[in-house]
Amino acid sequence: MFKPDALKWWLESVLAVLVCCTGLAGCDLAPSVLFVADGSPLRLLQLTDAHDGCPAPRRVCFLATWDGQTTRGCWVREAGSVRISLPHEEQSVPVASFRPTAYAEFRRASLD
Repeated sequence: MFKPDALKWWLESVLAVLVCCTGLAGCDLAPSVLFVADGSPLRLLQLTDAHDGCPAPRRVCFLATWDGQTTRGCWVREAGSVRISLPHEEQSVPVASFRPTAYAEFRRASLD
């Protein structure tokens, strides 16, 4: 038979675990994608606002290729293009090739 104090302690513990799990589930562990470009020669290029490992003013980007590989690199805006620095290459992609995500529109972010 349960004692009232033991049951209260157990319920409080379960509630604390649920609150912690809910908080962790709500955390955004990956950088948020602001702009996307797709098509030839790229399959999908995603620009984020994170600086994780990229020297300022560069930011994190992800390139998914036609063969299914994903590469992480850095990007920076230069005049009318975006310079992408990947581990084995550098590319320049015109700003007009990118479209904003819903997150970029919410933040009113712009490549201009």
